[in-house]
Amino acid sequence: MQVAMKLDEIIKAIRRNTINDFLTEEVSDMDYEKIILYGEYSIGTDTNYRFFKLKRAMKELLNDNGITYERLCSLKELGLLIDYYLSKYDRKTDDVLAIDIIDHIQNPDF
Repeated sequence: MQVAMKLDEIIKAIRRNTINDFLTEEVSDMDYEKIILYGEYSIGTDTNYRFFKLKRAMKELLNDNGITYERLCSLKELGLLIDYYLSKYDRKTDDVLAIDIIDHIQNPDF
């Protein structure tokens, strides 16, 4: 069973180095570049996110058990974005980081 988490919870787990506690056995030993975060129905701060193993031909939208998921990024990309935004201001809270990261992904030219 996959764990559904809010983005700020995932960010907190990455910052505290506890993210592996939330990964299923299927993906727990994988490189973070191959673990992709997908949001249920859409991307947002209140969205539940699930971890999927990277497969060829994965698209921006994924349908699993009748639920449509939208791709956010890999765990590796998320870690890099967290580091980037914390380097600008290291006292950002997890919920503010979630907003910054979603804005960054949705507006890459921003």
